[in-house]
Amino acid sequence: MSTFTLRNHVPPARVETIEAIFCYAGINWKLEVPQWPEEQENQPAGKLPVLVETTVGGNQFVLSEILAIEAYLAKKFDLYGSDTPEMIARQAELRIQINDLYELIIMYKIGNEEERKVVLPKFVSTASAVVKYHEKILEGNGSNGHYFGNETTYLDIILVAFFCALNNIAAFMPQSEDVFSQSKAPLMNKVFDTVSKDTKMTEFMASFDKKPAAEKS
Repeated sequence: MSTFTLRNHVPPARVETIEAIFCYAGINWKLEVPQWPEEQENQPAGKLPVLVETTVGGNQFVLSEILAIEAYLAKKFDLYGSDTPEMIARQAELRIQINDLYELIIMYKIGNEEERKVVLPKFVSTASAVVKYHEKILEGNGSNGHYFGNETTYLDIILVAFFCALNNIAAFMPQSEDVFSQSKAPLMNKVFDTVSKDTKMTEFMASFDKKPAAEKS
């Protein structure tokens, strides 16, 4: 069995999605915090996070970029539901849409007052479009608390992690939670309720609740 190390900053911002995948798959992993900026040149493209997988034989596979890491782990741990190109592409599409929201959240968080006035309505409109599309996908799957089929897949796990992050994001970004309220996104909330209660997610949910606010976004 391989061992997994995730290199990242402290607090470990934006990797709750990766943590959730590890938790659901029942994989032990460790966090490694490189000295920054001293070790920046040793990371792929000088960026974090970085996944390091070490095999029993000592071979290492090093991968950067959050979405690439997630996709690799989802494939490795059979979290796509099926391996058809269509299924993998659809889940990638939906994940990228959620990532677009993360990017807007970051822009809002680091922006000045004038920049925030521009970013907030863009976030609300983008999030509203995402909700509309995801609700349609979920309805097409029978409104059963999963994006695809009757079992938990990669996208289900990602949504749980994103909704957990929203709890903290709302503290500095008004309206971020309202767009995803029960009344506006009932089927996305059903996915959260269904998957977050899965025993495979217990450790993730418990650890996220215990994190200081600064570490949740």
